[in-house]
Amino acid sequence: MYKYVLLCAAILLLFSCERESNTYEVGNSLMSAQSKVAMIDTLTLKMSTIMKDSVTTSGKSAIMIGHIKDHTFGTVTSASLFQLNPESYSLAATTNVVFDSIVMYLTNNDFYYGDTLKTFKLDVHPMIDRIKLNDSGYLYNNSDLKYSSASVGSAEFLPRPNTDSSFVKIKLDQSYGLSIFNLLKSKDVNSLEYFLNFYKGLALVPSSDNNAMLRFGISSSYEAQISNVTKEKVSNVVRMYYHTASVNGTEEVKYTLDLNPSSSYQYNKIKSDFAGSDLAGLTPSNPIESKNLGNRAYLIAGIGVYTKVEIPYLKTLKNLYTNYKIISADLTLSPVAGYYSKSFYNPTPLYYYLGDKKNNIVSTFVETDGSTEITSSLTDSSEFQSNYGYNFSLLNYVNNILSESTTSNYNILIYPSSYADVLSGKAVIGDQKHATNPAKLKLYILGY
Repeated sequence: MYKYVLLCAAILLLFSCERESNTYEVGNSLMSAQSKVAMIDTLTLKMSTIMKDSVTTSGKSAIMIGHIKDHTFGTVTSASLFQLNPESYSLAATTNVVFDSIVMYLTNNDFYYGDTLKTFKLDVHPMIDRIKLNDSGYLYNNSDLKYSSASVGSAEFLPRPNTDSSFVKIKLDQSYGLSIFNLLKSKDVNSLEYFLNFYKGLALVPSSDNNAMLRFGISSSYEAQISNVTKEKVSNVVRMYYHTASVNGTEEVKYTLDLNPSSSYQYNKIKSDFAGSDLAGLTPSNPIESKNLGNRAYLIAGIGVYTKVEIPYLKTLKNLYTNYKIISADLTLSPVAGYYSKSFYNPTPLYYYLGDKKNNIVSTFVETDGSTEITSSLTDSSEFQSNYGYNFSLLNYVNNILSESTTSNYNILIYPSSYADVLSGKAVIGDQKHATNPAKLKLYILGY
């Protein structure tokens, strides 16, 4: 073993670059110019694509709807299920009132990916199951709450995020609206709990004809032309229209009552099928090493697909010098050329975490102040896609692994969005042996 350690150290030194240093401060001592600064870029990186068994998608205040199919990630479908909360449990008037219609409005915020030049289709279904959170207060991408197979409304539209056409109007069935109207008119409803016994919420379900993913913010609002008269500021809402009938020449009075999607009792039901794609065979119990994916690793939010990075021989650095100080440690990951598209890939920023042997997230990477989470943005805008890269500072990570008091060898888990926001983003990155977009780990170490 002793000979093996010496051999590893010799190989590291052979392929590293050294330069004479000036004076460096180490602790409270100043070192002479005889100290050496070595740049090491030959440490082995082991990368793989892993998948979590479930991802939290409730409480995000975002309705994600879509269906995407490609050879890279297979098929991903997202339906959004939510509870409806009436703004009032009674009508403005209960005599001589007449139901007119019930309409759902959706406002598309700035997130989307996929083909937005194609007509987008969705259906509205009443919930069968009551939306209830688990004991921890969450619902997950694979939570299987049921909705009716019968649709009460549908829409076909061209997605136009951030334009005057970014809101969608869906007229719901008269019978569905009338039943809610009659319940509220009966004066029996006195609480949300009572109302939910009859109307548990709605599910927005995408058509399999779609090839795009859209997001509608629950709390977002938009000034839209929802009538022939004036523009109104409207949010994601189900709006019921009714009026008092004219009696003995009295003027007709029009009313509305809003039923608002709940931000707390809402989740996105996201399914994936990797059959026929690059990730065929990937499951939570079966990660795939990058060498078996054409020297590539994959990330996609919403279904918990991560890239795991391991540095198996990192601790051999301790054998290079009797005394040493790590000056910097930076990991660069590059999107694979040909997989770059602003509509499909390469979100910014990427987040990274410490993971244990079971790929559970242990903690975030933070600045030296211990309070600010570190992320990595995509750098360079080269049209040839050869200089794009995500840069990750691993200085604290390396120092912790090399610490005499540390016995754990945590891995690095990279995700295409914050672990707390799992609704968007996917990317394909090269590993250390990729021909055109290799991953690079570069360390500077001061030895004395």
